[in-house]
Amino acid sequence: MSGGSPLEDEFDSAKPPAEPDELREAGRDLPGPTRPDKISIWPVERDRFGIDVLYHGTTGFRRADQVQRQLEDSGVAAMLRQEHGDGWIVRFGPVERGQMLTVLNGFVW
Repeated sequence: MSGGSPLEDEFDSAKPPAEPDELREAGRDLPGPTRPDKISIWPVERDRFGIDVLYHGTTGFRRADQVQRQLEDSGVAAMLRQEHGDGWIVRFGPVERGQMLTVLNGFVW
């Protein structure tokens, strides 16, 4: 444990996420169009970031669930939670800038 925020303690991991190309080579399908309704990124500490990805509705739930599972399969700890009725948030981090870009470009966007 890092002794930081609860988010940091729960998701602190030195293992970088698998690159999308590595997952394709391993025979894992990546999500289809999973563009979220909203992305929130905030600095945590030491150039690391926490990220919330918000989806709405039934399709949003399927997309959020798919992204959360893909992140977990690639070694990125992620939580899926319901937000105000029909909203679904995938939360992950803290991750370094490069890891954040890998996850956003390869799994979320």
